[in-house]
Parts: sequence; C-alpha cells; structure tokens
Amino acid sequence: MTMTWILVVNQAEAQVYSSERLPGNLKLLKTLVHEEGMAHTRDLISDAPGRAYNRTGPARHSMESDTGVNEEERRKFVKEIVGLLESAYLKGGFSQLVILAAPAVLGVIRKTLSSGLARAVVKEVPKDVIGQSMDKIQEQLQRAFQLK
Repeated sequence: MTMTWILVVNQAEAQVYSSERLPGNLKLLKTLVHEEGMAHTRDLISDAPGRAYNRTGPARHSMESDTGVNEEERRKFVKEIVGLLESAYLKGGFSQLVILAAPAVLGVIRKTLSSGLARAVVKEVPKDVIGQSMDKIQEQLQRAFQLK
C-alpha cells in the first residue's frame, strides 16, 4: 500500500494529511502554527520605522525597513516543516508527497527539500487553502489530479 502525505501550508500554518490513494479521503495527522508568520514586519522588529521628508514641501512619511524579516521567518518555518517531513519519509511514513502551498511558501519549500524528498513529490499546487474545510481541500486535490 502506498501512503501519501498531503502538505497544506502558508507562512503561518501547516497541516499534514495522509491518504491511501489520491485524491482519496484525507486524515489530519498534524498541525503546525508559526505565530511569527502571522505578524506584520513592524511587530517583529523592535525599532520604529525611520522618517523621511519629501523632496518638495514640508510633508514627512515613515519608511519601511528593509530587513527581510518576513522572508527569514518564512524560511525558519519551512525548515521546521521540511525537517518533520524528512524524518517521516526516512522512517517510511509515506512514499508520496503532495504540496498545496501559498506561492511564496512553495518557492521556499522547493529550495529547502532534499533531493530524496523532492523525488517523492508527485504534485505541487500553488494555492493557499489553509483555513478551508477538508471538503474544499479534497476538491482542490481532485482538480489538480484531473489536470494531470
């Protein structure tokens, strides 16, 4: 029997489901929450943004800091998720992986997967479906595998 895991993820939450066939019934295995992924950049840095004057006139405005905090938090969360997947894959927990991820997160996942785990990926769907019902997630899977 081939066990398939389905990773549903965005930058703040990940859900791992299992299924014996695709696109079959899903069973929720694990949920991971990354609080920092829900925060705004201004909440993650300790200093207030700087102020700048317009070139003409007396108006001032705040400047957005260029710290890359959101990208760093996304990478940390993806690294945690991939570590969990890698461990389960090496122990024989699953042989196939389907990823439904927000597009920005999917790009980071692709860069983070080991070559062995990347070979287990049978489908990638660049869509954020976190927060949707299991029925909606199954509909997305059915649609994705019909387009195969």
